[in-house]
Amino acid sequence: MVGGESTGVSGRKGWLGLAKAASRVRTDITFALIDAFIVVGAYVTALALRMLDPSVSEGQVFWADLLRAVPFIVVVHLVANALAGAYGHTWEYASLNEATRLGVASTIALLFVTSASLVLRDPLGIVVPTLTLVAGGLLTFLLAGLVRFRSRLFSLRKRSEGPTMLVVGSGPEAAAFARRVADIDGGGRVLGLVTDSNGSPSSRRLVADLEVMGCLTDIPEIVEALDIDQVVIAGDDPQVVSNVVDVCLDIDVRLRIVPKVEDIMRDHKAPLDVRDINVEDLLVREKVETDLAPVAEILRGKRVLVTGGGGSIGSEIVRQVLGYGPEAVWALDRDETLLHEARLNWSDDARIVLCDVRDAESVLRAVESIKPHVIFHAAALKHVPILEDFPSEAVMTNVIGTRNVIEAASRVGAERFVLISTDKAVDPTSVMGASKAAAELLVKAGVARNDGCVYTAVRFGNVLGSRGSVIPTFVSQIRAGGPVTVTDPKMKRYFMTVGEAVQLVLQASALSRGSEVFLLDMGESVRIDDLARRLIRLAGLIPDVDIDIEYTGVRPGEKLEEQLATGPVDATSNLKVFEVKITGPRVGMLAESVEDLEHAALHGDETVIFDRLYQLINRKALATVTEATPEMAQRGF
Repeated sequence: MVGGESTGVSGRKGWLGLAKAASRVRTDITFALIDAFIVVGAYVTALALRMLDPSVSEGQVFWADLLRAVPFIVVVHLVANALAGAYGHTWEYASLNEATRLGVASTIALLFVTSASLVLRDPLGIVVPTLTLVAGGLLTFLLAGLVRFRSRLFSLRKRSEGPTMLVVGSGPEAAAFARRVADIDGGGRVLGLVTDSNGSPSSRRLVADLEVMGCLTDIPEIVEALDIDQVVIAGDDPQVVSNVVDVCLDIDVRLRIVPKVEDIMRDHKAPLDVRDINVEDLLVREKVETDLAPVAEILRGKRVLVTGGGGSIGSEIVRQVLGYGPEAVWALDRDETLLHEARLNWSDDARIVLCDVRDAESVLRAVESIKPHVIFHAAALKHVPILEDFPSEAVMTNVIGTRNVIEAASRVGAERFVLISTDKAVDPTSVMGASKAAAELLVKAGVARNDGCVYTAVRFGNVLGSRGSVIPTFVSQIRAGGPVTVTDPKMKRYFMTVGEAVQLVLQASALSRGSEVFLLDMGESVRIDDLARRLIRLAGLIPDVDIDIEYTGVRPGEKLEEQLATGPVDATSNLKVFEVKITGPRVGMLAESVEDLEHAALHGDETVIFDRLYQLINRKALATVTEATPEMAQRGF
């Protein structure tokens, strides 16, 4: 079957190649015929001008001899054109390189025709004035150039029509955009199209009366040849966007996108939304479709508390939850500045609580006053290198803070508790990852409380644009003129937008029935070095030319590539959400280890911290622990 498919693909490629070759041959034959007429016309015109001189008395002889010589002259010019490479090119918008080829061909033909005339004049008895031959050769060059460079001759006039564009796409979407390009603010002029693949270009030569000039890999050559100002992608396919950015890394051209081409096709009066490409366009992943009904069911008319509500994830949770008709939403954070800034983006329905999750009494007071039905616990310390130097802080916020909020939720009879976790909790090599893994275990142990609350953890990777993350750091470095610092050229990470992450968090929370750890579909991992180069390119600069990239080495606790799970992963009713199976210690041991961690963190005893974290995350070391009820054992504890 595989062999059959391979043969089919090869066959299709072969037919496309033949179709492309046949199309090119037709084009070249057309140009050769035009050139033949040009040669005849040029030499006839040259002799006619020569005959205007009254001193010339052999006019009839010259005309007869020119008629005999014309076939030879035409053949010489066509052969010279072919030898100089004046065929086999896209000439409609030819540039200096093609002009040079045409000049070489005309020079070769002129020298050969003139020399042959002098050598063969007596043997053949054909006499054509030398000045006529020279003038004919020059006229041939000028007329052939006029045909090939017709658009370039009017470039100054057309410049006023806006920037020159090359459109990526050769289907109806690209055609719809090309026909309406004049509607863009500032105008525009589409010179041609390329197919949105790296394979052979489409066999179709014209789309919306514009030539399909090649495929993605041909973009740099076309941009240089036609002096293109903008490359415009017709559509929002992230893979195509990513490929275009990669192809254009080393060329100076503006990259733009028409994300909603279907609107143009559906409504010819719809405004043209043409914008610069941004980093979100580069995420190679399918769009998240939110199932609103189950999310609304757990949030409508409920009191909702979001810890870490001033952070990137927490503030977005608040914003999205407000759209589901809750009774009220509270954002809890210890950073007053973040709360103030976040509140500017919320409606008046959002309330704030200034509180530190590390303070168990303060947390309990706040939760008892709010009596939330649903708690999203996003409060955490997240920067791996910093927490390697301050493990006590990681434990107090990520572990003890989680325990404090869980206990408060249980005390007030909350219906649902959702922990925001991270891919760094998988086989952790850092204090930050280990502390989040311990927090997941606390959520997993929630079932033993029998308090009616549904405890859930949701795990995902990096969020684009979150505070202190790699992308804002790169942007700041680019604005400062570089260098952009990358830890290792092989390092990869998973990314998703903050809005997309929160949509899936809400979906996962609605799916939960208790003590699950959910994993969000993160799409494909992205090489950080590639991301840095693409960001430089999106800023209108060229990597390693305008902005240097420096490699600083992997920092303590960092992995070259994160994992999303190591154990079994089960599908859920949502195609973008999976359930991860994790094991942990018995509840009694977990509680004891967390108490030891708290004591060690308060006293700065890093040896105990590392020892207890290792015990918690090392599943084999926990295999001999037996304290558990049959129900708990059945759930994997």
